[in-house]
Amino acid sequence: MAVVSQVPPPVHGQTVMTLRFLDVLERLGRPSRLVDRRFSATVAEVGVPSLRKVVAVVGLLTRVVWTSVRFRPEAVVVFVTTRGGSFLVDWAVSELLRLFRSSLVLYVHSVGFEDLRRRGRLWAWCVDRLLGSSDRIVTLGPSLLADLPGRAALCLANTPGPVPSVTTDADPCSVLFLSNLIPGKGAEDFVRIAGLLLRRTGTERWRFTLAGSPADADVVAAVERELVDADVAARVAVVGALGAPEKWQALAVSTCLAFTSSLEEAQPLTIVEAFASGTPVVAYRTGGVPDLIEHGVNGFLVDVGDEDAFADALESLIRDPALRGRLSAGASRTFSARLSELAYTDAWRHVLDESAR
Repeated sequence: MAVVSQVPPPVHGQTVMTLRFLDVLERLGRPSRLVDRRFSATVAEVGVPSLRKVVAVVGLLTRVVWTSVRFRPEAVVVFVTTRGGSFLVDWAVSELLRLFRSSLVLYVHSVGFEDLRRRGRLWAWCVDRLLGSSDRIVTLGPSLLADLPGRAALCLANTPGPVPSVTTDADPCSVLFLSNLIPGKGAEDFVRIAGLLLRRTGTERWRFTLAGSPADADVVAAVERELVDADVAARVAVVGALGAPEKWQALAVSTCLAFTSSLEEAQPLTIVEAFASGTPVVAYRTGGVPDLIEHGVNGFLVDVGDEDAFADALESLIRDPALRGRLSAGASRTFSARLSELAYTDAWRHVLDESAR
């Protein structure tokens, strides 16, 4: 078995899930070899072209050929992307694997194939070649199927892996933002929403925590401006990136997670981690988020950019202990039924058994 992807650094959803997947292969007793992309070392480098990345592409394709010749893997799982340059690299990888007649599983973590097709005939041909080369397509949720018209795909949700036990009780007046500070993730929205709530209520008890790597200088500067403009610099704790123990602790003690990303994300791992902690989530209704959040059951969905509605949802969770308890239980049920490590492992066992036949 071979896996074409990248492990941290940088730390983001796909690299973290690559580690999870490699762990699953080990538990299933399937020896695997990682063909590491080695493109970006930091979150800020993701999607930014450079000469070093061009050299890295040559190295990646060389390693794909060497792995195919030396190890003859029975199957190859490729974590595919839809960002223009990265997609072309994935297409080139798939063409090489065709030559070696490898059983190919495409693991889709993002939307965008239809957008690529609309760029022109050559792009559409590359998309069709890539998707057509696979023996199996695995994607994260139903919302991504619309991006794969006419293709049979299995929906297999993310998992955070083993969930540590955290004994601290939740603070009924604490709201958490947890994401890299990059464009579209909504750190600025979170600060403005905090300002709305604090002006509306005047309470001194409510606390807001903004956690995440300061990956983009422009976003960091925008957050600092919003803190001043909203007059909440003393009320919003900006704590930077959290290690794993601190992250799980922060999720466990929060009333809810505020997921203010406006990006068309496939299946945010942060939401899955919140559910693993029994923490309800308020989020914008975009991308694959509705695949995870059932409105009024394990969290709330609001229209993108409707900060007043977002503030209303947060306020209802803070003020209503019964509602908070009901949605917390719903988050835990969602995780146990669909997002646990056991469910993820069993699903991949089935996929790999089918691919080996």
